[in-house]
Formats: sequence, structure tokens, C-alpha cells
Amino acid sequence: MKHTLSCLAYNKPGVLAKVASSFAQENINIYSLAAGEVEEEGKSRMTIVVDADNLTIERAEKRLKEIDDIIKVYDFQEGDFIAMELLIVKIKVRNEYIPQILQIAELFNAQVIAVSDVSMVLTLASEEKRINGLVKMLSPLGIIEMCRSGKLAVSAADGGEKKDEE
Repeated sequence: MKHTLSCLAYNKPGVLAKVASSFAQENINIYSLAAGEVEEEGKSRMTIVVDADNLTIERAEKRLKEIDDIIKVYDFQEGDFIAMELLIVKIKVRNEYIPQILQIAELFNAQVIAVSDVSMVLTLASEEKRINGLVKMLSPLGIIEMCRSGKLAVSAADGGEKKDEE
């Protein structure tokens, strides 16, 4: 079962490696890991997507909580969070495909951010299913290169993670 974990940590060297190691020690593959600064200086949040049973996740969470620089670990449940990814995709441009590429971009609300004689770069920030749909539609046209951020998630406005008192 896929789990989306949110991990608040002090922004220090080596913390990300320790987090990844905690999952490796439990033989859990990380499908997506996105990390970045948060609203509080000196802290970062990691959004980690893994596929494992609940017992294995509990063991990994216990390992994470043993890391000194980890402040909070939260396993989001469906409906508890809002998640998005960022996609940047470079497509081959041939004159006859330009209208089709632009139509697909419009359908998905993707933005064209660069154009050259041979390529076009689109970006889309959306949920995973929509990102997958755009990639599927663009694939036959010739994807040259693409990059995905991995899932970023926050608790839902009406629930989810509670602010810790420090």
C-alpha cells in the first residue's frame, strides 16, 4: 500500500541521507522524495512516497523518530492531505505537431515556458493522475527530456497534521 509521509526536520547536512537510510534498512523503496525549506527558518519538510505494509511503515517511522534532527513524522491518510507534483517536459517540435501540442497543453492547463526551432518546454503543477495523463498524451509526439518533482503534500485545510507546540 502506498503511503505519503511528511517529515519535518532541522535543515542540516546529512539529514536527508539518514532519512533515506531509514527506509533502506526496512527494505522499503522510495518512489518519490521531495525536500525543501518551510515557513520556519532552519527547518525543512520532506514528502516521501513509499509502498509498504502498515507494520513495515511503523518500523520505518520509529527509525525516523530516532534521528536527532527529525522534529515530526506524519503518515498522511487519504483525504487528510493535498498533493501536487511539478512536471517540466521538453518535446520535439515539428511544424505539423505545434497545433496538437498547444491543444494538449491547453487541455491540461500546462504552460509553454520555452520554444526553439527543435523543441518546446511545457510545465504543469498538478496531481499525479493529471501529470501522468499529460505525459501519456505527449509521448507519441516525442518527449526529449522530462523531470518530475515528486509529490509535495500539505495537510488538508480541515484536518491532517496538527501544529506542534514547541
